[in-house]
Amino acid sequence: VDPAMNRRRVVVEGKLQAMREGERDWYLYRYLGGEGFLPGYAFPPQATVLSFDDREEELARDPAIALTEYAPGNFVYYRGQRYEVTHARPRTRQMQPDVEKALVCPACGRAYVGAQATQRAACQCGQDLRMVHPRGGLALSDMFACRRARITADEEERLRSGYERTEHYMAGGRCLPYRVTARSGLAFRLTVEHDGQVLLLNQGVRQREEGPRGFTLCTKCHRWLMTDEAEQKHVDTPEKRGDCPRGARNLETDLLRGLWLTQTLQSDLALLDVSVPAEAEVESFYTTLLHTWLRALMVAFNLDESELDGFLAPGPEEGIPYRIVVYETAVGGSGVLASLAEPGRLEMAVARAQELLHQGDPEGGCERACYDCLLSFYNQRDHQRMDRRLVLPWLQALEELQLESVQAPSAGPSFDELEAVCQSDFERQILAAIRDRGLPLPDEAQKTIYEGNEPIASADFFYEPRIVVFVDGSPHFRDYVAGADDTKRKRLKAKGYRIVAIRADNVEGGLDDLATRLGIAS
Repeated sequence: VDPAMNRRRVVVEGKLQAMREGERDWYLYRYLGGEGFLPGYAFPPQATVLSFDDREEELARDPAIALTEYAPGNFVYYRGQRYEVTHARPRTRQMQPDVEKALVCPACGRAYVGAQATQRAACQCGQDLRMVHPRGGLALSDMFACRRARITADEEERLRSGYERTEHYMAGGRCLPYRVTARSGLAFRLTVEHDGQVLLLNQGVRQREEGPRGFTLCTKCHRWLMTDEAEQKHVDTPEKRGDCPRGARNLETDLLRGLWLTQTLQSDLALLDVSVPAEAEVESFYTTLLHTWLRALMVAFNLDESELDGFLAPGPEEGIPYRIVVYETAVGGSGVLASLAEPGRLEMAVARAQELLHQGDPEGGCERACYDCLLSFYNQRDHQRMDRRLVLPWLQALEELQLESVQAPSAGPSFDELEAVCQSDFERQILAAIRDRGLPLPDEAQKTIYEGNEPIASADFFYEPRIVVFVDGSPHFRDYVAGADDTKRKRLKAKGYRIVAIRADNVEGGLDDLATRLGIAS
């Protein structure tokens, strides 16, 4: 008997026993939370889990960290042993890994995910996307690692290179734009986005001369293949039998090449558009300002470093080469960024930022940046680009701040356009009730939602990015209709959609639920 397979059998039997008895991590709330049946703020979805070939223990990490820590081919050290991440446990559809197309605009860095979104001809910034080809995106899944006694020189070089991890803004949340003015005039523009989305990508191992080529996954055994040689050895040929235990035979059909690992975060965002000061070094100024805002918000609102993150995106216009994107990493958000529009909150954050950058320090503070102000273990890649002297004069000019709400132009359909699409009198009544309550009108009516090319359900009303409204008249009270509705809505919840059902016997309760989902006090 193969000792490795025997160890694996013992581990699997132990996990099955734990599942039967509800021990350790195998309990009901974890399953329901992971499938979207429980509210994320109280029962956050399960973290990414790494399993081992010779142990029952598992390591769980936040998905944003696991995107690189548990990346294909990486090495993890646990209890004095070295393990290589060798296999994935992806979600599957029709016995194949569930791969969604992902597209990134080369001009503004905005990301689009899904078969429909990636078919657009142009980005919202105006960039032509017809010649930009989408890549296959595999949502980060649980991983499996095997014990390794030694590694080769090629593997050491790969570890040293690291992975190309990028962050991308995804439009679609509810935006509240503001003009922030100081005594000297316009200071910057602030946009608070409720229920916005950020896409995290692991594009593969960094290459010295060419960009990362993505990852290769065997669709038969779900093994990660890190080199061309490994791909050739894995697949059966007329001359030899390959390494795949499930008999992969074709390099083109049995292997998925060029995959990106993806992780979508949905929470509150704050977008800051700041004009670059004259004669300032552009990258150093914006990098320093980004980390200044992050550190100041953490101090001002007593947040942990893991609760807030941010990145620089290409700017929206000339004179603003970079946009600062700050987002909450906690599921459902902590409400800190949304509170920046409340009286006194922004001023408090600015005051903390000035203190962090040693304003008023009798000894003058550090020369460029130090661990008392901006530097930390997590931003060490940016240490060389940070200089507090570039940002402090800009902060000192933020006196007598005023926030002025800017009404964003409505790009959605009108009431008459939505009403014309409604398919019943009850839907028209609900649409009128939404308007009369002062709630935002839906972005679409009768929207079909797909999983790949398969339609899941038709939403009576739809709010970007992922709020689905079903209007349940009396026909939906029948048992067979209610059963079909329940199945469809469970699938939508599992994909991250938020469901609002407005029933004929409880219209007011449904509208209250919709107001809560939209972030509006009912």
